[in-house]
Amino acid sequence: MSAAELRVWDGPATMEHFADVRGVYHLAHPRHSLADHRDLLTRQAAAPGFMTVAAFEGEHLVGCVYGGPLQLGTRWWHGLEPHQGADFSWEDGMRTFAVLDLCLVPGSPAELGDELARALLSHRREQRATTKSPVAAGIASLGWGRRGSAPGPEHDVVVWVRELPV
Repeated sequence: MSAAELRVWDGPATMEHFADVRGVYHLAHPRHSLADHRDLLTRQAAAPGFMTVAAFEGEHLVGCVYGGPLQLGTRWWHGLEPHQGADFSWEDGMRTFAVLDLCLVPGSPAELGDELARALLSHRREQRATTKSPVAAGIASLGWGRRGSAPGPEHDVVVWVRELPV
């Protein structure tokens, strides 16, 4: 366990700390567009149920993870191969929590990412969680099961699902 202090934010609180979140995002993903990140995070943070867990060392943000519940009509499962069927992909805003991004300052211990993800999911009431990743490194050992792959903006991503304790 890291010595970082964890703070939980809703959507408006996340946007109050946007400059810090953007700074960590840029360090974690230096080739990604900051304008696209701003636009996407602004929309995501306005959605019902959005949540962030942020890690601070002193007054410095060193990592964060955020996401929100999948809403009715989501395109999250669009293009998933193999196809999972309507029972799997139906969403109502309370069934599945999507972990949208995990950002760590380079040089942060890998276990900080695990700690952030566990803390975020421990606050959720949904039946399951999902995330998309271009790589599979270590996620299966954290209780996530691979459900297939889907087209991503730059390359195909692996779609993972994890049942949450109710």
